[in-house]
Amino acid sequence: MSKKIYLFSLVLLALAFTACSETEETSRYDNWQARGVAFVDSIANVYNSPENQALDNDDPEKLHAFPDPTNNQTIYVKKLKKGEGTESPKYTSTVSAHYRMSYFNGDVVQQTYTGTEPTEFDSPAIFVLSSPDPNVGKVISGWAYTLIHMVAGDFWTLYIPYQSGYGSGTGNDGSLQPYSALVYNVRLEKIVEK
Repeated sequence: MSKKIYLFSLVLLALAFTACSETEETSRYDNWQARGVAFVDSIANVYNSPENQALDNDDPEKLHAFPDPTNNQTIYVKKLKKGEGTESPKYTSTVSAHYRMSYFNGDVVQQTYTGTEPTEFDSPAIFVLSSPDPNVGKVISGWAYTLIHMVAGDFWTLYIPYQSGYGSGTGNDGSLQPYSALVYNVRLEKIVEK
């Protein structure tokens, strides 16, 4: 009888070790591309909903859509605060802006401010929206095609599909997840050069 219990215990122990060795840890970035696409699709569904379409255009909860003709994508935007500026940048302008870039899962990747909104103690970044000169840095198309609709002081949230972001790339320093749908909080400070 004791041999049967001993043998049974060994079999259970062997099964436990086998089960543990086959277990793989999942990463928070598993199925990243598919999850990012699903996130942007869910934003599109909210944009197209009758509830969103019924909101007043000045409502900060209303989703707006801007086309990105470079990648044939749509950038979705919430206009959180209206600025006092009177003119919008051109597609080739240089601008000063505060931003917080997050993945769709909420992980903050880059930012020029740490609070809920930029303060006078935070330093904005300066960007060229687009340039024909390949030696001049420029922003992702999802930014370029939305910032041309902003005025100084506007504070918006941008929902950018990976095709209008960094695509399959990982950024200059390899720090980004490829195929990342991005969420930006952006405040346009000023047009530096029209």
